[in-house]
Formats: sequence, C-alpha cells, structure tokens
Amino acid sequence: MSDRKNAGEGWRFPLPAVVAVVLTALLRFSLYEPVAWPEAAYFFLLPLLLLPVQGLTVRRTLSLGWASGFLFWASSLIWLRHVTLLGTLCLAAVLSLFFAAWYLAYVRVQRRGLPGLTAALLLAALWVVLEWVRGWILWGFPWNPLSVSQASRPAVLALASVTGGWGLSFLLVWTNLALAGTIRGWARARPPRRFLALHRAGPYQVLLPVGILLGSAVWTVAAFPGSRAAREGDPVRVGFVQPYSTMLRDGGSPNANLADLWATTRAVAAAGPDLLLWPESATPYPVVGEERMRVAIEQLVEELGRPLLMGNLAFPPGKDYYENAVFLVEPGRGLHPRWYAKRELVPFGEFLPFRDWIPFLEKAVAIGEDARPGDGPLLLPFPVPGEGEIGPLVCYEDVFPALARSNVRAGADWLFVATNNVWYGEEAGAPQHAAHAVLRAVETRRPVLRSGIAGWSGWIDEWGVARAVTDAEGSIYFRGGEVLPVRRDPRFAGVLTPYVRYGDWFVGACGLLLLGGLLRLRLAGRKAGEATAPRE
Repeated sequence: MSDRKNAGEGWRFPLPAVVAVVLTALLRFSLYEPVAWPEAAYFFLLPLLLLPVQGLTVRRTLSLGWASGFLFWASSLIWLRHVTLLGTLCLAAVLSLFFAAWYLAYVRVQRRGLPGLTAALLLAALWVVLEWVRGWILWGFPWNPLSVSQASRPAVLALASVTGGWGLSFLLVWTNLALAGTIRGWARARPPRRFLALHRAGPYQVLLPVGILLGSAVWTVAAFPGSRAAREGDPVRVGFVQPYSTMLRDGGSPNANLADLWATTRAVAAAGPDLLLWPESATPYPVVGEERMRVAIEQLVEELGRPLLMGNLAFPPGKDYYENAVFLVEPGRGLHPRWYAKRELVPFGEFLPFRDWIPFLEKAVAIGEDARPGDGPLLLPFPVPGEGEIGPLVCYEDVFPALARSNVRAGADWLFVATNNVWYGEEAGAPQHAAHAVLRAVETRRPVLRSGIAGWSGWIDEWGVARAVTDAEGSIYFRGGEVLPVRRDPRFAGVLTPYVRYGDWFVGACGLLLLGGLLRLRLAGRKAGEATAPRE
C-alpha cells in the first residue's frame, strides 16, 4: 500500500513546479516565430532553474523536463498538423526527451554542489552536445536550435562563423545558468549582505558570457558591410517566382498549375532579371523522365532569354527511384547535363524506412518509389559572368549545418535553397525555416537565395541580414514574384571561415569538457568514499 502511495506521489507536483514548467515552455516558444522575441533567450530557463532541487526525485525531474519540452515542441511545431497531427505529437514527445535529459543533469549537478562556473560550463556543453545529437540520431531533426532564436539579431551572430551555431547556443545557456546562480546567491544572503553577494557573483557568472556576446556585436558593427568595398560593382538582378501551387497538397489540375506558373514567370521576367528562380517541385511533372516537360521548360527559357534555376524531380529512365533535385536551364543550351540531388531525405515522405524489414508499413504509408539521396555536394555555374558557382540545397536541407558547409568547401560562392512549404499552411513554418538559413549564411559567409512555393522567398547576406523578402500586402504567402538586386561582399570571396574549415570542432570541445567533468566527479566521489570508509 505504501509503495502505491509513493508511486502516486511521484506524479503529483506542487503549483510552483507546474508554473515553472509552463513559464519555461512559453518563454522558449516566444524565441521563435510567430512571436520571435530573441531577448528571452537570455533568461527563458530561469523558471525551472530556480526551482528547489532537494525534493526532486529522478522521476519527477524527468517528468518536469519532459513536460516543459513537450509544451514547447507541440506548440512551436503545431503547423505540422496540416500533414499529420498524430505524427506532430509523437515528434514533440521524442524531442522532449532531450530537454528532460538535460534538466536531469542540471538537478544532479546542483546537488553535487559544483562551483557555479564549473557547473555552468558543463551544462552549457551538454546542451550543445544534445543539440548536435538531435541533428543526426535516426534521420536527424535539428529544427530550432537555440542559436536560431537570434536570427533577427545579426550583431550577435558573428561567433557562428568560428564555432557554428553551437557556440551561440553555448553562450545563451551559460547566461541562463549564470543568472540563476546569481539570483540564488543573492536570495540566500541576508539583506545586509545581498548587494555584496550580487557584486561577487556578477563579474564571472554573468559578465563573461554576456561580454563575449557584446564583443561579437561590437566587431560586427565595426565590420558591417557599410564600407565602399562592399558596395562596389553592379548587383545581380534575381527574379523570385512564387507559384503558390497547392496541387500536391489539395489536388487540382496539373495543366492549370502549369499555366499559372508560366504566367507568373513571364510577369517576373518582364522586369528584366539576370536569373530566374523556381522553388522545389515547381512543376507537376518531372523535368527528367518526362520529355514533354523538359521541352516545355526549355522553350519557356528560350522565349524569355533568361536562365532558370529550379527545383524539380528526376525519374531516370529504367530506374526504380527518383531524385528531388535542383536543375539549371539556360537559353541556347537547354537543361544542364548535371543536377544536384537532395542528400537529406524526409522519412515517410520521400522514402519509407525499414521497407524491407517491416512490409506492412507500405500499406500504412503509401509513398510509392523511394527517393535516392544524392552522393554529395554538386555545384552549378551561376549563370552570370564573374559570379562563380552556386551550391544548391533542397527542402529543409538548410537546417543541417554540415550540408551548407560541404557546399562551400566544394567551392560554392552562393547558396540556393529551393523549398516547398505549401504543405504547412500560412503559419509559422516558413519563417521558422528561413531563420535557419540566416545561420548558414553567417557560418559560411556566403549569401543565401531562398525560393519557396508559397514563401519565404528572398535573400540573406553574409552577415545574416535578410536584405529583401518578397511579399504582397505585408504577407509572404502569395502567388506572384519580384525581382531583387542581390550582391556578394567581395571581402569574403574565396575565404573559408573557421567553421567551414574545421566543422563541428566546438561540439568536440564540448564533448571533451563533459568527459573531463565526468572524470573529475568520479574521482571526487572515490576520494569522498575513501575518506568516509571505516579503518580496520
């Protein structure tokens, strides 16, 4: 009877704990679209961090962390319900396990009584490692890492060119922990000594991570592309075409969608762009494997006299797979013989996992042929003299830092993202997605051109500034297009950032820091055990 009672008590939480769970989830939700309050990243963890840890069992700790994580993920990914509500909730439940694990580590570190700076560094390192693991475990879903919350604050993003977004996540978590430690120290001190306690805790607990961020901001402001060198030369005029075709989602006439795409493209081409962009899955028929579609696109390009970079499908003849790809079509040359095939495929959307092992999945999820992933980065010539080569990415590949990095290591001077976000309605999905491209631009110091079927379409410069976004009456969701002047910053031409050169070295450093911390704790535990052991 007593065991049942204790088990029941493990699931009951006092009101302060419930409030802390909800507040942390709400503050974390506010970091990203549709709220986009990046300053909350400096304190969003405080409600849970300031809970007393003495009465928290492992079960309660995991439950609190998981519940807060689930509230955050379920609300921030709610736009996925347009595809599958059950899948959205299951995904949120799995992603919440990472935050539950981090919060358990936080409670254990607090109970160990580690010095504030040591504890903060270890826990910030653990956050980074967990974010990295989330990006590759199973098929990887590195959506909305903490660093992306700062996408609208380019002044603090410069560190990403050295550490990747991981360094920014590290500093933000460190700041949260430093603030929590300072507040706890101030609260424990008696009133006459509180100012002294705050004074002692402040310099190394809070000012160090914030000082690094401020230093990054000062450097960015000083070096921001306001110099004459960054403005030299004529811009490239790029025509962004948004067909806003809902045929894939809602059905409809393929010919009607093609007619709309042709009309919209001709209207944009009338403004005299140097290059036209189409998004992912621009046409209802594949450009490779459907001869009439290829001929029609080549004729349109010839008519307009403008090169076209587009997302489309390839069904190679005689093969039992297809490729989701980016193609180049040029006047007088037609379809470029090489194309970039998407490398990071969507499970249960572009391929069926475990198809050979679990046959009944084919009846539950009917997706036909599996897509074939590309072998690696493949660059296409930027069809404007002197502008180098472009590294394509398809769909949500710009949320994977390693893919953009590999493009630039292969020699890309630009990054191009062709995506189809029409599945997710006119909610936060598209702007959340676009925020990841801001980090890719800063990490690689390459401008990013993005073309979405319904939006977000526009371009981001090497500093993480969204220079221009196509919109109509204040909304990114529309059918139409716009010609935007884009340019590269010549100071980064041919330059490889430390992140591009060395990759996720900062994640490795965090892993070593964690390993050293664990060894230290283990040695300290052994010494404590030896000291308390009875002597014979």
